[in-house]
Amino acid sequence: MITNRAQIARHHLANQSTPAYSLIRKVCACGKASSAKQLVQHDKCAACALAAVRDAIMPGDFAKLQHMLGAVQQYPKSKWGWRNYFAAGSGQQHEAMRRLVVAGLATAGRAANEMTYFHATRLGCKATGLNAAGIKRAMEDAS
Repeated sequence: MITNRAQIARHHLANQSTPAYSLIRKVCACGKASSAKQLVQHDKCAACALAAVRDAIMPGDFAKLQHMLGAVQQYPKSKWGWRNYFAAGSGQQHEAMRRLVVAGLATAGRAANEMTYFHATRLGCKATGLNAAGIKRAMEDAS
């Protein structure tokens, strides 16, 4: 309980300084509901932002990202994120991984024996459709 008048005044001012729009629900251009804060910061909802990132890379690159995270049809969705690495040699695989790094979906890791290990970022995990538990598994594996 706050009994000091100065603390009461500071708390009151702090509550007023928070933007009023942050919790208001707005509608994105695609028709989905999103917070006004998301729309002000990114001009689109989270789903549209992920779709824009997916469109920025080539289809084969996205398949490599899914393989990197074990997010493929042969594994149940509850197991996705059990791995978070892709060993790319030189050539097409390395170029595909570089495109994923530029898009913010992956990071370059250590290099060993003419191979570079790449790891997915949180955005990459979200783009492949991992749930919160899968993202947590993948991020633990990357560290």
